[in-house]
Amino acid sequence: MDKASLRKEYLYIRSHIKNRDIKDEEIYNKLISNHHFKKAKTILTYVSYRDEVDTYKIIKYALENGKRVATPKVQNSELVFYYIHSFDDLKKGTYGIMEPIGNEIASDMDAISLTPALCYTKDGYRLGYGGGYYDRYYHNHHPYKIGLCYEDCLVDKIPVEIGDEKVDMIITSRKDDENAIISR
Repeated sequence: MDKASLRKEYLYIRSHIKNRDIKDEEIYNKLISNHHFKKAKTILTYVSYRDEVDTYKIIKYALENGKRVATPKVQNSELVFYYIHSFDDLKKGTYGIMEPIGNEIASDMDAISLTPALCYTKDGYRLGYGGGYYDRYYHNHHPYKIGLCYEDCLVDKIPVEIGDEKVDMIITSRKDDENAIISR
């Protein structure tokens, strides 16, 4: 199946996730107890939009626990992360997605990056929205990359192209510990 068809299918699947609040809580708990999250000084994270795995609680937790938090904005077709200090540092931007209003560019040193996707493969490839922003960012920056994924959106295979970047770890909403965190 081609990427465009998969995007349509997983937008539909993700919009019909049952018990979303419970699954978001499971992912949140696994993430904040993960050693990569604990040791990271900076959290580069998307601000969840529509049916994405919720990041608002993660952002709040990180800010309250002394981590630097940065969120992305697209500038000149490139993804740039800017530090925020509270949710007041965000405003609606393109497509209604919350973006940072500050101008302090974040470092990827000692950072993890929470990466959005429509679906992930177990070996770390992701199907994004088609802009390639995260792939280009990861080609030039090297934070530890964590994908947040509902179990329903974990797939066996997606078409992979040159320039597609893998994440280092996927945290899912699965309850069993063996398959809830997938590292490569």
